[in-house]
Amino acid sequence: MASANSLLYEEQLLCSICLQAFNEPVSTPCGHNYCKSCITEYWSTTNQIQCPLCKKKFRKRPQLQVNTEFRDMVEHFNNMRVSGADEILAKQGEVPCDVCLGLKLKAQKTCLVCLASYCQSHLEPHQRVPALKKHKLIDPVSNMEDKICKKHDKMFELFCRSDEMCVCFMCLKDDHVMHETVPLEHIFKERKTWLTTAISEIKTMEITKSTSYKGIQNSLEQRKKESEKEIADILEVFTALVASLQRRQTELIDLIQEKHKVAEKMAKDHMAKLDQEVTELKRRRSEMEQLLQTEDHLHLLQTWASSQHLHNPLSDSTSPFTHDTSDISHQGYVGMVKDAVAEMEDEMETLIQEVKLYDTAGKQMTDELIEEVCSPPPDRLMMIQLHDAVDVTLDAYTAHSKLTVSKDGKELRLNEGKLLLPSLFTRRFAIQPFVLGKDGFSSGRFYYEVQVSQSTRWVLGVVKESINKQDYLFLCPENGCWTISGASGQFGQQFSPNTASVNCPHYLSHSQTVGVFVDYEVGEVSFYDVDTRTPILSFTGCTFTEPAPPLTALLHTFTGTSSRSRPKLYPFFGMFGDYDDSLTINPLGHAV
Repeated sequence: MASANSLLYEEQLLCSICLQAFNEPVSTPCGHNYCKSCITEYWSTTNQIQCPLCKKKFRKRPQLQVNTEFRDMVEHFNNMRVSGADEILAKQGEVPCDVCLGLKLKAQKTCLVCLASYCQSHLEPHQRVPALKKHKLIDPVSNMEDKICKKHDKMFELFCRSDEMCVCFMCLKDDHVMHETVPLEHIFKERKTWLTTAISEIKTMEITKSTSYKGIQNSLEQRKKESEKEIADILEVFTALVASLQRRQTELIDLIQEKHKVAEKMAKDHMAKLDQEVTELKRRRSEMEQLLQTEDHLHLLQTWASSQHLHNPLSDSTSPFTHDTSDISHQGYVGMVKDAVAEMEDEMETLIQEVKLYDTAGKQMTDELIEEVCSPPPDRLMMIQLHDAVDVTLDAYTAHSKLTVSKDGKELRLNEGKLLLPSLFTRRFAIQPFVLGKDGFSSGRFYYEVQVSQSTRWVLGVVKESINKQDYLFLCPENGCWTISGASGQFGQQFSPNTASVNCPHYLSHSQTVGVFVDYEVGEVSFYDVDTRTPILSFTGCTFTEPAPPLTALLHTFTGTSSRSRPKLYPFFGMFGDYDDSLTINPLGHAV
């Protein structure tokens, strides 16, 4: 922490006007110091020439000279202050100075030539000695031993693609002769781009699987609600069935009891009649027994004629009661109830089996739903290739003199140039090596593919039919051009952000085929790396239509139709590389 004396000392080295460190300090006749520019500007803004601090007035503006001794003192103090601020002990995780003995100060720079890190004081020779000034200094880095080739004691500056390892320049002479090597910066950018693409793909997979998860969750919730409703309906049906059975049970019991009462009444009536007949028979038997006891022959014969009714049996008039109510109840009603219950149990067993089969079918349907939800949809490029591919053919009459079109119009080559026929000159590109496709499109969607692996520098895209072929053509949407260019497998593009928004920038190092897709109605031009099936670049919000000529616009006004014309968009190709470079259009049959 700075002391009070040091703070006071710092304040004395500040200009009292600008409150900053002195810049070209000068002294007034009264002995006060100011920045030369500050005191000069102060006197320019006031009518009186006086000292801002002590207010001493001067008859005329004094001649000011820079106080060199005071200036050197100020500079020395500032340097000490800066040096002191930089000389901080290295904390854990910070890079220490390799030269400091004892306590290590925080390193300010790392030298790639000396392979060491220096604090501010030990870095001073690299800022002063001419030979050391040529050394390459970078921000301090730790673990320098991991960045140095242990065999040659040199910094790793290259990357060997063949062995997938970092190498130094000396390694190219022994272990990595004829290997493909690239600068570390190049492979660093490439791997970072790959990581960016991988992260984007993982995010897409996360979104897809999250969507699938939510779809399955929603399906389960919907199925749970449907199951709960089905259970409630079944409970309602069975509750009604149980209530109906209870009613039927009561009705059946009442009916059986009623029938039993009827049978009981019939039996009792018959029993009463039988009782009367028994009583009558007992009376007759008593009379006959009395007649049998008489010894009077005449009395027996006279009584016999008057008692002939005693010989008629009662059984002829009353038949015996033979109904067995217990047999009827047990064999009839119980059997019918048992049969009905058994039939109902069979129906319930059949219903349960049908529910089981329905659950199996429902599980199959659920599995199909899960598979449908979890399976990601086909990529957009596949759908474009299936539905929007067209067979593009090159128009040889529009080709620049350095371009040669094959007879079938599918291959474009770069040559040394040839003479042009004057009658065809206006249709050709006069300055730049470009060529158009034969057919243009003013509506709908179309897609074509081009093999670019045999060309070192190329350009692809679509252009409006109204482009100027005789002057230099700057490829931008304002000029009716939507293109992408590539060189040695690396893509670049020329576009105007104010005209079209650019999406999906993608870096490719080994592309073989590029796909071009146009949606005229939506206003989209997209480019794809067909080999990796990834988007390269997209222009969206494009305007392909143009205002119609005045007379045509007037006619459209009368007819009530659109007053904008729909110019055709033509496939566009160009090459700037070595002679005998070629571009090949994939036939429509090879689009998929």
